[in-house]
Amino acid sequence: MRNLLAILVCLFTLVTPAIADESPADFTFVNRGEVSTLDPNKMSWLQDIRIAYAIWEGLYALDPATLEPAPGAAERVDVSEDKKTWTFHLRPDGKWQNGDPVTSADFVFAWRRMLEEPADYTYLFHYIVGAESYESAFSSGEKPDFKAVGIEAIDERTLRVRLVSPVLFFPDLCAFPPFFPLHEKSMKAFRQEDGKTYRAEFTLPPNLVGNGPYQLTTWAFKQKLRLQASDQYWDRAHVKSRVIDMVSADEQLQAFLRYDSGAVDWLAEITGPIAADLKAKGRADFHVFPGFGTYFYSVNCQSTLPGGRDNPFKDARVRRAMTMAINKKVIVENITKLGEPIATSFVPTGIFPTYPAVTGIAYDVAGAKKLLADAGYPGGAGLPKFTILFNNEAHHKPVAEFVRRQWISVLGMQVELEGLEIQSFRPRLHNRDYDIARASWIGDYNDVSTFTDKYRSASLNNDSGWKNAEYDALTEQAVTETDAGRRLALLAKAEQILIDEAPIIPLYHYVNGYCFRDNVHGIPLHPRNMIMLKGVSVERK
Repeated sequence: MRNLLAILVCLFTLVTPAIADESPADFTFVNRGEVSTLDPNKMSWLQDIRIAYAIWEGLYALDPATLEPAPGAAERVDVSEDKKTWTFHLRPDGKWQNGDPVTSADFVFAWRRMLEEPADYTYLFHYIVGAESYESAFSSGEKPDFKAVGIEAIDERTLRVRLVSPVLFFPDLCAFPPFFPLHEKSMKAFRQEDGKTYRAEFTLPPNLVGNGPYQLTTWAFKQKLRLQASDQYWDRAHVKSRVIDMVSADEQLQAFLRYDSGAVDWLAEITGPIAADLKAKGRADFHVFPGFGTYFYSVNCQSTLPGGRDNPFKDARVRRAMTMAINKKVIVENITKLGEPIATSFVPTGIFPTYPAVTGIAYDVAGAKKLLADAGYPGGAGLPKFTILFNNEAHHKPVAEFVRRQWISVLGMQVELEGLEIQSFRPRLHNRDYDIARASWIGDYNDVSTFTDKYRSASLNNDSGWKNAEYDALTEQAVTETDAGRRLALLAKAEQILIDEAPIIPLYHYVNGYCFRDNVHGIPLHPRNMIMLKGVSVERK
């Protein structure tokens, strides 16, 4: 293996064309996948969010070492005694990358846009007074008064936010990309004819203007994304690397060969046979640590499947039977091979110590067959053929192949596979243009609701189309519950409904596998699987 790997590294170095660009970067990495969008309004994928943290900065920022919220665009905040009114004071030296001052109006513009152009994370703004009503009225074609929303620019450097109830993790939200400010002046040239939405070109260099530690200078899809340290950033003295490159690799072997040849400083995700081999060899530069997410299959629960086909997955018994038919132990032992915990819940176990455990659906072949028969499909008879959709990166195909075999052999189902590039896969998943789809969720902030809110009916992150009134009521009740124990109990009761109804099929909880050498600094081995690029550096010999 070692000799073969050395040969591959040599060949890879010889045949890989150099990407025409400027000088070498100070830090180079391969992300979790290709960046889909750099519009904070639309992003929800981890690889996008990692880059967003480098280009923008919210009222709070994440500390590069602890990932805890720390003062960002706001130098200080006053919180009312009832914890429902937050007054942010923006720092006087906060600037956009073109030199304009960052103002409270920039936050109002961006947050209002989230309500007027609802996206995956718009539901997080419903914690703010009047936000949900404004979004609903605007979407209905009305012209609601934005003054009724608890988002107000008191003056150029003061922003006041009024919440429906105390939200203890509000600083985490304010550090999250949907809450980033936007530079309206530079976006005006890309306004659509409707006068409301904006063309994606505003996110491309040199058009994109951020207020964070880095400016986007190059974005060549499937080649390279380059970040240059901003001379306007208020905390530029603590930006460790002047130039950072995110380079593309279509396959994990290609990514690893780049890393092993010394061309890459950090691999953000290693799984499957390569990870197993590195782990077995005890490579000191391979780092495995607990994750903050769950890998699962999303089941389309709409009234019909794409093309108007009858949807047997409307029946929870069918969904439960499919869950019971999968031997997840085989997946983690033979495919992913990093010791991932088998998942029977959505919220990762052990991450929130005081969160009550839910009862999952166990592997049960006999029970799966009986349940499918009870639903009217004995031995799979009468079930239409359906397709598992997945993106081609990483280990998603072998997982899909295994699940397909399980459903065929145990339940007699007719199952096909469809693999797509990430750019094509993402809209299919989001638009519910699938039967069964590979999916995952990694928590965005340090609270259980980062998982449970995903499947509220109003959430545009709810890719399954599943709706449950009791689930909505419980999660809504949790919003205003001030007792921490009772709040977690409400969320656990809601998650139990989610698991029992099975609109998702949890397979395993993530562990993270990174590759970086001991001369690389500033990469925290944190379950959130996030990195603040402003804090990374490499000691070059």
